[in-house]
Amino acid sequence: MISRDFLLPQQTAQISQLSTLSLIELIEHIEATHHIYVRDNAPILQEYIAQLVTSYGEQQPQLTALANWVNALIGELMPHLMKEERVLFPAIRALSTGEEFNACFGHIQNPINAMDHEHRNTEQALENIYQLTNDFQPPEGASQIWHNCYNKLAEFTADLRMHIYVEDKLLFTKALSL
Repeated sequence: MISRDFLLPQQTAQISQLSTLSLIELIEHIEATHHIYVRDNAPILQEYIAQLVTSYGEQQPQLTALANWVNALIGELMPHLMKEERVLFPAIRALSTGEEFNACFGHIQNPINAMDHEHRNTEQALENIYQLTNDFQPPEGASQIWHNCYNKLAEFTADLRMHIYVEDKLLFTKALSL
């Protein structure tokens, strides 16, 4: 499990506001905030990582490992977002409004368990990224490329942690209580 604080202090303040939202409002927030953020920023992050490896990969082999982890993380995130948007979120919307929903997965707990499992895999990938980047601290004298990459990576992971928290602790908890 992750040894770092799960949320940044400013994110913790947002949780109390988000906890008052309905299931549908939470889904809308997740899609409009976190899903769009991932889709918009993943290519930027991958470009920064590629620049870093191209510029310094021969001298710093851990950068290739970092690129592998980041690319694998992003590769897993994209289908994860689609599963949420096409399967889980429509099911939760229907559940919250009492509509019929023809679910091939049985109880809502089943896709939530699958998403939770993927969230745990994401957390492990983030832990590896933290270790490879020394908690996003570029080496002394690092170039602007290095700083840009680590700053974007820190921002990306902070958003991802908040995303996971909102789903696990708010959305999934509320959906299961129905």
